[in-house]
Amino acid sequence: MTTVGEPDRVVPDVGRPWPRGAARHYRRDPLGFVEESARARGPVFRLPDDGSLCVADPAEAQRVLHDEAGDHDDVSGFFHVGGGLLGPRATQVAIGRAARATLRAHVAAHRERLPAVVAELGEVSRWPSAGRAAVHRFLAGALLRPDSSPALRELMAHVVRREVLIRPSGRLARMSRRALWARVVRTIATEVRHRRPEPRPGDLLDAVITATPPETPAEHVAQVYLLLFRTSVAPVGHVVAWALLSAAADGVDLAEVPAGSAVRESLRLWPVAWLLGRPVRRAHQVAGVPLEPGESVSVCPYLLHRDERHWPQAARFRPGRWDGSEPRGPYLPFGGGPFTCAGAAVAQTLATDLLAALTDAARLEVRPGPGRPHVEGIITPPPFLLRRTASQT
Repeated sequence: MTTVGEPDRVVPDVGRPWPRGAARHYRRDPLGFVEESARARGPVFRLPDDGSLCVADPAEAQRVLHDEAGDHDDVSGFFHVGGGLLGPRATQVAIGRAARATLRAHVAAHRERLPAVVAELGEVSRWPSAGRAAVHRFLAGALLRPDSSPALRELMAHVVRREVLIRPSGRLARMSRRALWARVVRTIATEVRHRRPEPRPGDLLDAVITATPPETPAEHVAQVYLLLFRTSVAPVGHVVAWALLSAAADGVDLAEVPAGSAVRESLRLWPVAWLLGRPVRRAHQVAGVPLEPGESVSVCPYLLHRDERHWPQAARFRPGRWDGSEPRGPYLPFGGGPFTCAGAAVAQTLATDLLAALTDAARLEVRPGPGRPHVEGIITPPPFLLRRTASQT
């Protein structure tokens, strides 16, 4: 096992079997489980559900993510569609670039609308759903152009209202979500077929259509669009929600710190990509652990960002650490290496602008409610109320 005094030496404790019920514990509380496992077994250990090798050692994590030896699959697992992955890698890159350009242009052109979007939340709003709604309202024209089918535009608004962007935990909720998701895919696929004869630059759906080969099934285009829609809306709303909640918990007045620093610190504590899976393509070793094709490695930014050796007072929300006055450790809130999220810079910019609009000339009061973070793909904050009132000048 690695000791704190030997940060550069990783001796994995992967041979010891997990006790009975470990997989159930991991599924119920993945964040707590990996924290406990790192303390007990060191920064490299097997996950109990699928045997994936979890890596929270900075040097080993960078080697895995940059993969200069080509030991892992070179197709992003993000692009899951019916029947497998949408590829090749060149198509994935083209989609990412087109989507990023569309969203970046919208944010730059419509930034002045954010105060009005914030005002529509009212004096009291319920988060994190309010954050997702605000992001969707602001990005609406980039996500679907105004001349899109009214039925489709209403359906996507319904997706946001029903919180279908967040994977539910209950069986009945999952069934309901799958049924609605299938309906949405069918409706978007119809729109794809309508637009394909005369493609033109416009919204996020146009970006996906123009970046995919013309023979790509319309349903696959629809599924990729939905993935991008979800990752354009939910993570940004959650980053802002975590900043509000974390600042309240640690007594930080967000009006007194740069919004960009608060967003960076929110992303450190609650990274959008908390666990980064990489399928093994050929036999090799990570931290001395032999791996074979068919296995997987999972780099854990959540643990890397909370390593006290690199982040003093790692569990606290301290935006001041981003002013350059103290050393910082590895920072991978949107992934790392060639598969870093294509929209990371746009998402961070929008989150910063939204948080700045919330704190401008206003006093914020956060009222936490019961509940714990929900982890299913991304880390969703527990519900809380935000009271926003005009500050006394």
